[in-house]
Amino acid sequence: MRAKGLRQSVLSVFLVFLLISAGAVSDLCAQTADQLYGGGRQAFSDKLWPAAASQFSRLIREYPEDLRADSAAYMAAVAYYNAGSYKQSINILAKFPRQYPNSAWNQRAAYWEGMSFYQLKQWAQAESAFERQAAISSDKIYQERALLYLGACRENLNKKEQAESVYEKLVRESRDYETVSQALFRLGQIQLSLERYGEALASFRRILADYTGSDSAADSGYWIGETLRRLGRREEALNVFRSFLESVYTSEYRAAALLEAANLASRTGECEEALAYLDLRNAEMREENPSGISSDPNRSAVMRIRAACALKTGRLEEARSAYMEVLEKPVSEQEAQSAAFNLAQTWLGTPQALEALPYLKQASEGPDQLIAGDASFESAQLLLVSKNPQGSVQLQAFISAFPEHPRREEALRGLVRAHQEAKNSGGALKALNTLIEDYPESGEIPAYRFLRAEIQLQNGNQGAALKDYKQLTEQFKGTAEASDAFSRIGFIFTERGEHMRAAAYYEKAAAQFSAANRSEKKRQAVYSAGVAYLNGRATEKAVEKFRYLIDTDPGGPWGVEAAYHMGEAFYDAKQYESARRAYETAARYGDKNWAFEAAYATGWTWFRQSKWKEAARAFQKAAQIAPGSEKKARSRYRTGLSLASDLQWEKALAEYNEALKAGKTSWREEALYQKAWAFLNLGDREEAFRTAGILEREYPSSGLPADLPFRMGENAMKQQAYAQAVEWFSLCSSKYPNSATGIQSALRAAHASRKNGNIEDAALRYGRWVSAHTREPGAGAAARSWAEVLREAGNPQLADNAKNKVLSFKPSRPDVVVPVMLAWARVNGIPDEAAPYLDSYADNERLPVSDRAEALLLRAHLYRKNAKYSRSRQIYEVLIRDISGPRGAEAQEGLARSYAEEGKINQAIEAYLELPYLFPEEPYYISRSLRAAEKLYRDAGKDNEADELRKRLNEEVR
Repeated sequence: MRAKGLRQSVLSVFLVFLLISAGAVSDLCAQTADQLYGGGRQAFSDKLWPAAASQFSRLIREYPEDLRADSAAYMAAVAYYNAGSYKQSINILAKFPRQYPNSAWNQRAAYWEGMSFYQLKQWAQAESAFERQAAISSDKIYQERALLYLGACRENLNKKEQAESVYEKLVRESRDYETVSQALFRLGQIQLSLERYGEALASFRRILADYTGSDSAADSGYWIGETLRRLGRREEALNVFRSFLESVYTSEYRAAALLEAANLASRTGECEEALAYLDLRNAEMREENPSGISSDPNRSAVMRIRAACALKTGRLEEARSAYMEVLEKPVSEQEAQSAAFNLAQTWLGTPQALEALPYLKQASEGPDQLIAGDASFESAQLLLVSKNPQGSVQLQAFISAFPEHPRREEALRGLVRAHQEAKNSGGALKALNTLIEDYPESGEIPAYRFLRAEIQLQNGNQGAALKDYKQLTEQFKGTAEASDAFSRIGFIFTERGEHMRAAAYYEKAAAQFSAANRSEKKRQAVYSAGVAYLNGRATEKAVEKFRYLIDTDPGGPWGVEAAYHMGEAFYDAKQYESARRAYETAARYGDKNWAFEAAYATGWTWFRQSKWKEAARAFQKAAQIAPGSEKKARSRYRTGLSLASDLQWEKALAEYNEALKAGKTSWREEALYQKAWAFLNLGDREEAFRTAGILEREYPSSGLPADLPFRMGENAMKQQAYAQAVEWFSLCSSKYPNSATGIQSALRAAHASRKNGNIEDAALRYGRWVSAHTREPGAGAAARSWAEVLREAGNPQLADNAKNKVLSFKPSRPDVVVPVMLAWARVNGIPDEAAPYLDSYADNERLPVSDRAEALLLRAHLYRKNAKYSRSRQIYEVLIRDISGPRGAEAQEGLARSYAEEGKINQAIEAYLELPYLFPEEPYYISRSLRAAEKLYRDAGKDNEADELRKRLNEEVR
């Protein structure tokens, strides 16, 4: 929020010095300090801000030791500020206290620094500067200005309570008239924003009372009106706005005041006044800006007010007079009243009935209360019939003025109708409440209560409506309104999604409508119950209700609807044959619209059963009988989908083309996609991507174009045509690189390449994908696939490149980096440089157990490779104990190898022979271990033991 009224001020009183001689052009580069200072002062006084800043800047640059350097620096900063060079001003002022600690200008430097930051909207820095200035009490003017801007900064920093305390301090302590008024104005704004309306009202009213001549006084009138409006005190608010508009013509709030006044005038029935405000507002906006009305941000609000007032406005023509002579010289007031009333009667019932109004008014003001009441009532009725907004006003006046009049109840009913016609539901409810309270014995009480419930329901106040409807069903049993109330209660529960409760009330309603003259309502209630049961997933009960309506009179009220919805019930239950029979009934007895809906729904039953030919025929029939172009086109589109599902691509294309002629429809985007898909399946890539281009242009945010090559790639994957899949996925990722589908396609291309046996290409693709999408959630899984293909490829150069890539990732992601680094270590034979990485991974408890186990296993291998057998066996034994599966088996094999390499043959053989018992589910390692043990036996000359192992191996092979 910007502080209003805080006008920038500049130092205005300085001594005027002579300008530097204009003829001394040749000496400009060698001006003395006096010349620079004098020239700067003169330019400053003449408000030539860039020239002043330049002169002073030269002085402090060329003569830094001059005794006036601090004054020059200060005035240069002020000049830069006034020239709009706020950063340059800040650069000088930020250093000022350090460079000139003893300068008198330090009393004001922080103020101008704060102002510069304020103009740059750097609120926190401005706040700090103003706080420093506010702490200097020796210069009261600058202190109070700083406080005012300090409050504004805190408002912009949303520190409203702190801002409030600053303004309160100013109001409490300042003696400056304008400063206090501005502080009060901002204080009121904060209080209003915090919904402390009473305090805001007091602040704004204090400005008007005590600071009438201030700049804030005029605008305070507007904010008093706005505060009253928010308090709901409309009449007071309108009067305040009226006063504001009559006295203030240049305020920035005038347009808003005109709009609020129009709104309030409209709400209080002063429609002519409201329209006058709107017309005045338009005229003033045109005068200020010729395009102002078209660009008015409140145009919708203006139109709403105009629409509301349009229902109430109207001028009455002057009436002719039948009893003019009598009225010109009546002998008494009572005679004049009677003559006016009778004269009005001559006009009533004729095309010139409105001529009676002035005479009815005159009669309503006469001494006879009965005649006056009748005249007032008839006047109101006439105004209402003629759609005059004053009719309801007059009727209300009659109701208030004649509480005992025999026609008062009728007047209240008329007032209800008038308010309803004017879409004034609040007024209608108010009149109904009066009817119910004042005429509890009236025979129309059920109707009043029902109508009140209806209006409340229309207003969305279901709770109040439900209360009235239930009272009707309990207190006025047997009335037509009570019967209808059951249906309305059912409707409310339907709206709330409580379908079974709704169905129960519809059932009760149907039971009420047993008489012949209520048969249509009975059928409607039964139908509604069926729909409620259907929505509540009680399909059997829904079918029961619908079948009743069909069996009793399929062509009668709600019979066709029942047949159609019975089809929907069977459709939801996947009883498609039964659904089709119900749809046939709806088509037989319904009009062309129902025939179309039934045919279209029938197509869906076949479609859901994957009977594409039958679905196509049903949709074709729907297209033939469709009552409108959109429905016809939609049916053609569904025909195309059915044909495409049956792989009849060319026929499907023909249907898509016909459907797309309908132009913009809700399903056009999908239809263009299906058309392109058909072209792809026909092998016509050019047409497919031309259609996809249309789709992209018409629906730039659509993700469907990218789905075309992606879907082709997935189909190729299903057919194990992996080379084709790579081609399609690559096409998708290159054509739509930034879409989610394009990103996924690049990864799928790597999978397909791997499936195709092109391991090195797969590794490169995985690497590119992970490098480009390190932050993606799927990067970890992709990195594991990358690591797997690196191991499969066994290419040290590929592995080295992968290692360099992952180590360069910023920020580093362990789930991405570690699998690739482990693969690199394996492929390169576990080089010594891998040791620190392996140690780090093995110790990192955040890593998955599998990665830590792999790192530990490779570390053990590296120890063994470097002849540190004892250390390697320590690690192998931990892995054998704690890790199952291939890694555990590999650790057992490593243990045996460490013994063998150390020359401990017996322990090696023993370790090899233990492996089948420790890891019986690892045949690969079992076979390797037994062969290694056999070899060791033979090398040791133990041929019998070796032969036994060979026999065992041969048996396992068999």
